[in-house]
Amino acid sequence: MKKPLNLLIVSLFWLTSGILTAQAQDLATALQWLERGQTEKASQQLQQLLQSQPTAQTYFYNGYAAIRTHHLQEAGNFFEKGMILDEKRHPLNKAGMGIVAMLEGRTTDAERILAEVMKESKGKDVEILGRIGEAYTGYTQVINDTDKPMYAQHNAAKAIEYLEQALKRDKKNGQLWLALGDARALSTPSNGGPAVTAYEYALEFLADKSLPNHRIGTIYWAGKSYNLASDFYRAALRADSLYAPSYLQLAELNFKTNRYKEAAAAMNKYLALAEKPDAQLRYRSGQFDYLAREYARAVQKIEQVKNEVETPVKYRLLGRSYFSLKDYDKTIENLKTFLEKAPDKAEGLEYKLLGRAYQNISDTTIAKDSIAVFYLAKAATTDTTENLYSEVAEMSYKLKHYEDVVKYVEAGEKRFHKSSVKDKFWLAMAAYKMGREDSTMYLKADSAFAAVQESSPDHLPTILYRAKSNYYGYANQDTAYVKSIPFYERFVELAYTKKEEQKFKYDMRIALKYLFSYYTSVEINPEKALDVAQKGRALDPADKDFNDMMAQLNNRPPNPSFSKPQ
Repeated sequence: MKKPLNLLIVSLFWLTSGILTAQAQDLATALQWLERGQTEKASQQLQQLLQSQPTAQTYFYNGYAAIRTHHLQEAGNFFEKGMILDEKRHPLNKAGMGIVAMLEGRTTDAERILAEVMKESKGKDVEILGRIGEAYTGYTQVINDTDKPMYAQHNAAKAIEYLEQALKRDKKNGQLWLALGDARALSTPSNGGPAVTAYEYALEFLADKSLPNHRIGTIYWAGKSYNLASDFYRAALRADSLYAPSYLQLAELNFKTNRYKEAAAAMNKYLALAEKPDAQLRYRSGQFDYLAREYARAVQKIEQVKNEVETPVKYRLLGRSYFSLKDYDKTIENLKTFLEKAPDKAEGLEYKLLGRAYQNISDTTIAKDSIAVFYLAKAATTDTTENLYSEVAEMSYKLKHYEDVVKYVEAGEKRFHKSSVKDKFWLAMAAYKMGREDSTMYLKADSAFAAVQESSPDHLPTILYRAKSNYYGYANQDTAYVKSIPFYERFVELAYTKKEEQKFKYDMRIALKYLFSYYTSVEINPEKALDVAQKGRALDPADKDFNDMMAQLNNRPPNPSFSKPQ
């Protein structure tokens, strides 16, 4: 790379000194629109110029614009007509014909025509040398961090040869230095230094600094100097705020460096300037909007091009975006389509959002809770942000899928090496319900309830179900009494202490009757028996059993029937 010089000499493209100043300015403006990507505007201006001033130069640059827009046959037509107006020692349009032949792969014709051009111009015409040299670069396009020729027919060595020959005659021609930078970048892609040196000379001699700044930015991007690359792209836009390619490069560079909001903003500016952005670019912009959490814009853009872009990922982005916008029906529609079309690409988040969406839809005609459990359970196997097993366990309990509750709680404990108090409570409750079919589950329930009680010693439902689990978990009646009575006593005591006896009225009645039976038939403690009978009658005066208990105590010896826990 070279040190910047102080001298600034402006070169207005490669236009010959014989062209009128106004025409040269019009041509320069048209070509600037071409470089910005505004090809229709450039072509329209060039055609108007041709109609008003049909010169060799206006024919040539109409042909040149056709080349840059992939219309080689149209370019040839312009050059063929322009050849009639070519000056004897300035066969510009004939050079254009040779360029078309070269780009079409007609190598023999191209070499013959260009040899004739060199002979007629004596190899001294800067404009001709420059345009041929540029053509041999294949008209480099910057795509992300890569310089990629627009045409397959290109030859960096020949491009350098022609351009260096031109520079011997005009060392201060910025356009020549710009094209030479392109040729060098193509020649030595792993070493951007020579290209940057040429671009720096272009910066010095060009009035419009956007192109060389842009090209230098790309060299730095290829070298992974992302901050410097960004600086040069921004410099290009300061030089020309309408230079769309730099917005596109900034968008992709910001995406690569995870600056999604900046990427989305730059891409939006690019789309505002681009004449006819294709569906792929608009989809790309929608992707950036999604990553920037601009979900409404993402949905709008992706929906517009959904039928033009062949990738199942579009349904993923739409589904996720619709979920963020709380449109749960659209979430389900798109994510299910994504899973159908690309099951191998599915991530846990898709299943998680589907589960959440089913939880939130208003449709009551489907078993949405069961569907939600299905998707959340699939998500739980990979989700590291939260223990979804805990959630699906609770939901499964409410669906009365008790075996699933146990399965999910244990799976969550295995995955996260711990389980919450709530998890153990639902496991305990599920095991208790399963005890009706398998009595061994009662003791499993009590073990889980015990873990809950360690964390919440005074949690009434836990104490109540420990009492029940122990009663039903032991076949021997005496053992059942011994194991369960302390928990029933504690349950009754806490219920009154917390003034929640009415809240647990049904279970309180059973507990009091059970305790009465124990105090009168096993422990033989009339005082305790009287206490629970009085509490029962106060709790529910309409319950005949408590009145009978009082009568039995008064008439000694009492031997009342009692209700078993449920």
